[in-house]
Amino acid sequence: MKTRHHLRAATIPVAVTAAIMSAALLFGSLAYAQGQTLFNETFDEAFANDPYCAQGDCKVPPQWGVWFIPRTENDLPGVNFQPKYDQTTTPSRVHSGSGAQRIWTDNATFTGGIYRVITGVQVGAKLRLSAWGQVWSTNDESPISARPSADIRLKIGIDPLGGNNGSPSPLNGQVIWTPEQAPKDAYAQFSVEVEAKSSTVIVYTYATMKDNVRHNEVFWDDAILEYIAPPPTATPDAATVITPTVAVTDVAQVAAAVAPAAEAPVASPAITYVIKSGDTLLGISLDQNVPLDDLLANNPGVRAETLQIGQEIIIKPASAAPTATSGPVEAQPALDPNVPITGTQAITATPTVGSACVQAFFDDDGDGKRDDNEDLVPNILFSLVSNGAQVGAYTTTGVDEPYCFAGLQNGPYIVAATPLDIYVPTTPLNDTLNVDGAQSFFSLGLRRISDGSEDVSKEPTPEAAASEGPNWGAILPLIGGGLLLVGSVGFAATLFLRRRRL
Repeated sequence: MKTRHHLRAATIPVAVTAAIMSAALLFGSLAYAQGQTLFNETFDEAFANDPYCAQGDCKVPPQWGVWFIPRTENDLPGVNFQPKYDQTTTPSRVHSGSGAQRIWTDNATFTGGIYRVITGVQVGAKLRLSAWGQVWSTNDESPISARPSADIRLKIGIDPLGGNNGSPSPLNGQVIWTPEQAPKDAYAQFSVEVEAKSSTVIVYTYATMKDNVRHNEVFWDDAILEYIAPPPTATPDAATVITPTVAVTDVAQVAAAVAPAAEAPVASPAITYVIKSGDTLLGISLDQNVPLDDLLANNPGVRAETLQIGQEIIIKPASAAPTATSGPVEAQPALDPNVPITGTQAITATPTVGSACVQAFFDDDGDGKRDDNEDLVPNILFSLVSNGAQVGAYTTTGVDEPYCFAGLQNGPYIVAATPLDIYVPTTPLNDTLNVDGAQSFFSLGLRRISDGSEDVSKEPTPEAAASEGPNWGAILPLIGGGLLLVGSVGFAATLFLRRRRL
């Protein structure tokens, strides 16, 4: 059918074709305007229990589901409990209408929210999700948040890629979140905009808190997902592009305008690093992805035993711009800093690229920082996302990390890790890396669930132990043996002298 349509269009005059295309675009815009809202959830209708809820008490509106981070045996008392979900009709906890979604725990904390899967979305269209959120947190029965839990954070987000093959996954790194807020006892609006990268998108609410106070309750109301811009129109074919005619009056001027501009040599500043507590040269070499030999060569005189907190070392030396030798350089007038740069004075910066580097390590001591004796972890999936689209993925080998996603245009990137179920993370599972022409790093710390919370760092080697001081475990037996020998000789001498006196 598409082929037949193209053949028919080819026989129609250009003017008629243009008119048909304009009409089609107009019709598409009208159709787009007619279906602008994807859903408008008021939370006023009857709720139903989510059948996938592990322990019941998960009442949400139709087409919504619940999610939460489950509690593990290593969590502290009162931390990461499954919240309860229901509808509230308390006027002070409703933004509009007669009801709102309530998510809550008693004497416990939770991290979780609700989600909704939306299908049939126009790929390339721009979407806006907005919702109103409120918190009530108190360690008594006060109607306001008196002595509330610390670090309460709320946000909403959209996964424009449709989750993991359509399955919800709020922590997969693909979700575009709003800034976090803590609106206690009064509603605040949250809003986020994305471009749909798939015909399925998933929306989420998110809440977390730190302290297991008497009441930790979160309320959501008036959630709306709507189109705010249609998919971008296709660019016209090259055959239909009209090139304007330019009157040629100066051949030399035209030749200079169309000739490729020579790239000006650019000097690169040095990349440095400031020593922090616990740093080692080997650790810096791994974290900064620079060979240890190069690091030592860049910092002559620097040794492991002389490192000081606050000391600045060179990761990559500065490089000077090459000096042009093709002819005399014409002196240029100095620029007045008070005069705006215009015309030929304007300088366009050359776009640069950088790298985002990732690694996962066994955090044996649980401090969230990789030490020299902590090994890399294999089989951890890292995803790299930019503007809602995945731009890279890598699974660790436990040998070749850090691994760097190279050739990235400058800007923010979301990196997220998906560890196996046998691990507990000691660092965040995702973060935003700002690529600015250099290397940015994300390290994921993991502990085996079977290790519990005890320090499982490797024992120091005998050489390391000897360098730390005398080995009293070996010396004391020798001293004791010597004293026993001296005592035995003294006893024998005394016995001999007594016998002589007798």
